[in-house]
Amino acid sequence: MNNTGEIIDDVSKLNGLKKAAVLVISLGMETASKLLKTLREEEVEAISIEIARIKNVKPDVLDAVNRDFHQMMQAKQYIMEGGMNYARDVLSTTLGAEHAGNMFRRLEAETGSSAFGVFQANETTQIASFIQNEHPQVAALILSQMKEQRSAEVLSHLEEDFQGEISFRLASMDKISSEVIDEIEEVIKEQMGGVDAMGDRVKGGTSVVASILNEANISVEKNVIKLIEERDPVLAEEIKKQMFLFEDIAHFDDRTVQVIINEMDKSDLVLGLKGVSEELTNKFLKNMSTRAMDMLKDDMDALGPVHVKDVEEAQQRIIRKIKQLEEDGRITTRKMSEDEIVE
Repeated sequence: MNNTGEIIDDVSKLNGLKKAAVLVISLGMETASKLLKTLREEEVEAISIEIARIKNVKPDVLDAVNRDFHQMMQAKQYIMEGGMNYARDVLSTTLGAEHAGNMFRRLEAETGSSAFGVFQANETTQIASFIQNEHPQVAALILSQMKEQRSAEVLSHLEEDFQGEISFRLASMDKISSEVIDEIEEVIKEQMGGVDAMGDRVKGGTSVVASILNEANISVEKNVIKLIEERDPVLAEEIKKQMFLFEDIAHFDDRTVQVIINEMDKSDLVLGLKGVSEELTNKFLKNMSTRAMDMLKDDMDALGPVHVKDVEEAQQRIIRKIKQLEEDGRITTRKMSEDEIVE
């Protein structure tokens, strides 16, 4: 483990990926190696990155993660022995109804055994094809149940007008009754195959749309924001406040921009700054040495005309690097109010 990594001292703050990393660490080198060989390459990479970030794990957190893993494996065994209802009854008796319920929701999402969970395992194009032919409210509900990155992928495969319509309904979504969810699940069951009911866990609102758009391609992000602005400027503004936009870099402090410049692939900077505002370009240039600034200008001039798609992809890579730097605690992109700043 490294010397500057994260100290894991609260299991409640761990997502599934971090729990997997903690579990692998607890297994020891030989067993962990055998386990990782059974996973897909992208899974190994994601877990390895998390392991590299961890400096130390508190014993009680280690015990909690191992206990949680054991209970999940036990639940799967009970499902194999007597089915979902049998497993739920047994674990409700031993663990309590609430704990068992939470566990089964995770299992359903993982295995795709819930109506909405089916989409998590399907190909993006299949999901997009299904959603494209559904009512926008149904499509919005389905996206609300998926992970942000997957929702962003699906959104990018939909027609532009439909992207905005779904996102608008998702941003405006309040709590939906269990009766409505049951009806929508019936539609999904008929067209996607027989599955068990999931329940009434619906999450919508501007923060969900912001999270999805943060994972989407910049072209999708711009299109969705534009369409929502045309219908409800206030709602669009609420979404933008919770998003990280490439233009926001112009308002970062100089030290933050210097860290970004040092960590970025220089070819992405050259391409990503093509055609942006003078304010944003100057923000980068003034935080470079004279030599680096002259080189960047020369490279941008030599680049000539480029495709918008290539510029947006470079900007997306810069955004991902910024998010990674923020996760590592090296910078912050949070907008501070005036009373938080000391001159």
